[in-house]
Amino acid sequence: MLKRISLLLSTSLLLQACSSVPGVIEQPKVSIQNIQVQEISLTQGTAVVTLNVSNPNAFPIPLQGIEYGLTLNGRQVASGDQTENVTLGARQDVPVKIPVKLDFAEILRLAPDAIRSRTVAYNLSGAVRLPFVKVPFQRQGGVGVKG
Repeated sequence: MLKRISLLLSTSLLLQACSSVPGVIEQPKVSIQNIQVQEISLTQGTAVVTLNVSNPNAFPIPLQGIEYGLTLNGRQVASGDQTENVTLGARQDVPVKIPVKLDFAEILRLAPDAIRSRTVAYNLSGAVRLPFVKVPFQRQGGVGVKG
């Protein structure tokens, strides 16, 4: 009986100590720094999206990959998963480049609606994978189309 009370008391103290940890460990921040078209052919293109990943903590964090998707006017035109491992240094901002393949056949299907509405809405979203958490990112907007 004394062992059970001792175990219960130890568990209670451990849980109380752990409850203060989230204030100590801060989640890294992800923002989209730049989007640049690199290659264009008749059927596809490649854009390079540069993410800025900021580690506010006093210790390094291993980045385990990035998953992403791009939609134009609600249609998915690109998606992927980059598995390159990068270490985010303590209190550092790290630019991470991800190549995004664009399927022009899918983009051309959007042309009639884009010309009619004179705009293309885009949504680039995804998540940076860390050891115990995924940190989401998203950028939405619109681009005018001349008809």
